[in-house]
Amino acid sequence: MRRGGKVAWALVVFGLWASCGDSHPTLDAGSPCANPTLVSLPSCPVEDPFSDEACGALDDRVSAGRVSTTDARASAVVSPMEAEVVPSGAPYAFRWSEPMVRRSAPRRPWTLGGELRRWVVLVPEAEAHCAPFNGRGYELSFKAGGRVVFRRQQSGTSWTPTMDQWTRLRGLLGTDTVELTVYNALFSNSQIASGNGPFVGSAPRRFRVAP
Repeated sequence: MRRGGKVAWALVVFGLWASCGDSHPTLDAGSPCANPTLVSLPSCPVEDPFSDEACGALDDRVSAGRVSTTDARASAVVSPMEAEVVPSGAPYAFRWSEPMVRRSAPRRPWTLGGELRRWVVLVPEAEAHCAPFNGRGYELSFKAGGRVVFRRQQSGTSWTPTMDQWTRLRGLLGTDTVELTVYNALFSNSQIASGNGPFVGSAPRRFRVAP
């Protein structure tokens, strides 16, 4: 690239960085994704690359009941076991598997906008929010007393709450039987294409938290 072209590219990147430095994604104020007491999201990109935009896409599908119930493409809960009584003293490590039948995330075509976002993310100060998420994402849905009381979304297949999170979750779940449902979906640019989920198993995992 000629020197003039490099300078122009640098100015474009810097301008985009400057315009995004103090901005944040605009989620609907009524969206559960904007309320950490309803939906827990990881801190990206350090903790997990799952993004708030991906949360919005997954929440739209799950809330509208646009899910596919198929055990072959669902995630299986590894822990807790069925009917297990989970100790309440320390945060519990929830674990689940990837679906048995998987599809690879489609390769994204090169676009100028995507390249600009990639350059912006390379500059730590420029990162206004998470980069577009690609890959498989999950939601843990905890149901107690006949209603969903808490949800966790991320890309990893295990989650150990912090002590503060566990204290709050334990209070929400109580000591009655809890139903844990795991949804999974394949994302491209934080969106879920047709046929890529969310997928869910035919039965939730039931457990209790010890008094």
